[in-house]
Amino acid sequence: MKALETCRIDGLACTVHPAGENAVVCCHGLYSNKESRKYIEMAERAVRAGLSCVRFDFSGCGESGGDFSYELEDRVKDLEKIMEYASRRFGRGHFALLGSSLGGMTALRYAAMNEVVATVIMSTPYLVRFGSYETDVLADAEQCSHVLIMHGTRDELVPPAHASTLYERVQEPKKMLLFDTDHSFSDEIERSRALDKALRWILEHME
Repeated sequence: MKALETCRIDGLACTVHPAGENAVVCCHGLYSNKESRKYIEMAERAVRAGLSCVRFDFSGCGESGGDFSYELEDRVKDLEKIMEYASRRFGRGHFALLGSSLGGMTALRYAAMNEVVATVIMSTPYLVRFGSYETDVLADAEQCSHVLIMHGTRDELVPPAHASTLYERVQEPKKMLLFDTDHSFSDEIERSRALDKALRWILEHME
């Protein structure tokens, strides 16, 4: 197994797990970072399956420089930089996205405008409000297919109804799965089940 690599992409802290030309890019939530157990464990699974994985911190989060922003447009710009890097790093490979919470919204908006083979979103709202700022991803969802939606039935921040609404909007092929856990998927057994399902979904659509 190749050693992981660390780098900075226009100030964004990035950890790369190289394994093949196809890759999974992980997008963390609002106040999270690339060191969340979800993304580390996803990277381990991806590499074992022959997929590379990229974890990164959005601006102002974790080890990244720049200003913190809760605005979806700013996070999409960060993801675009990472995807441009991944395209250079892995050449003509296929890419999948895994995003949680606001990271899931970011993944959906990116996928609505760009080609990805699969998108997995966890604990993702269709609408967010921060003070006077408000945005939703309903129109984006309608442009996306090959989407796996996973949500905890005990999510204390985003009601599972958000998952159902997004599921209604995304195009086939699609799937929605519920797990007995909270917003962060902190239950180790349920998180493991969810990540196994995520990897299976991604591999199915990498073919």
